[in-house]
Amino acid sequence: MERVRARLTRMFWIVTATAGLFFGLDVALHELGTVVKVPFGTLRGWGIALLILAVACGVALPILLRAQFQTRAARLRRVTLVQYEALQIRIMLLAWAAALAADLAYLFPVPPVYLYGSVLAGLYGIYSIIPSQRKITAELRYYGLEQ
Repeated sequence: MERVRARLTRMFWIVTATAGLFFGLDVALHELGTVVKVPFGTLRGWGIALLILAVACGVALPILLRAQFQTRAARLRRVTLVQYEALQIRIMLLAWAAALAADLAYLFPVPPVYLYGSVLAGLYGIYSIIPSQRKITAELRYYGLEQ
């Protein structure tokens, strides 16, 4: 179990660090007064698209993946540690995509309501993947993988 937690923690920090790095680049560009224009369409359109992407990747798709995993686990009555770890990594990558959508919403001068919604969804996505000992132990016990 400790090996799984160590791998998930390492992946969490990679996801968080890259999202933080991109956000830092966004802040630096804003401080330099650089205005990044959207490649096509309107700022409102980009704001809506990035908000939908952030909410889908940070909230909706992780719930869907967990529900599908649970359904499959109940049907097959068997879950391996590899399957559990793969699920967690997929969810982390979705959270990363949500954080990147929020980064893009901050980079482009989208309307504030879409920016704030995207940032909240990105933060929730990152928050939901924190690999705490208690959470991992409870999930492994639930799936019968505790050692």
